[in-house]
Amino acid sequence: MGNPVEFILTAGQESDVAQAEPLIKAHKADASIADKAYDSDAVVAAAKRRGAEAVIPSKKNRKVPRDYDKHLYKDRKKVEWFI
Repeated sequence: MGNPVEFILTAGQESDVAQAEPLIKAHKADASIADKAYDSDAVVAAAKRRGAEAVIPSKKNRKVPRDYDKHLYKDRKKVEWFI
């Protein structure tokens, strides 16, 4: 887990998930770790196109939950602490 290298500020009424793909496209990584708010097929596909594992838990309303690396997901809290 490295240091944050980029962030995008958005208006308060704009969804954060709208900026996920531009951030994923801009950087090479082995994994894209995000919380449930980023659980969308588009974000998962963007991560996979870049060769990264999508470490994003499924929202509870997803019909077919996706598996994710729970151990790696625990590192997400480091980013939360940074912010």
